Amino acid sequence: MSNLQKLIENAKSGLSVQENISSDGWQAIAKQCGASEIREIEQRIVRLRAELETVEEWDGDTQDDINFAISSFTQLLKSAKGC
Repeated sequence: MSNLQKLIENAKSGLSVQENISSDGWQAIAKQCGASEIREIEQRIVRLRAELETVEEWDGDTQDDINFAISSFTQLLKSAKGC
């Protein structure tokens, strides 16, 4: 498990399956990201965009989930880079 994955898992600790990581949680993750975590975030965004292209048009729920993940990781990337 990568360090980024560990940070995300720690932020999810205590949340129900239906709950998302809060903005404060994402900020806490961003503060702990170094160069390797930033590279991993960038790679995840690329993979998610590629995955989105393969989702059937009728599967709006999956599209929404992937778009939410892309948005979350994009914000995380900006915060981690200090933008």
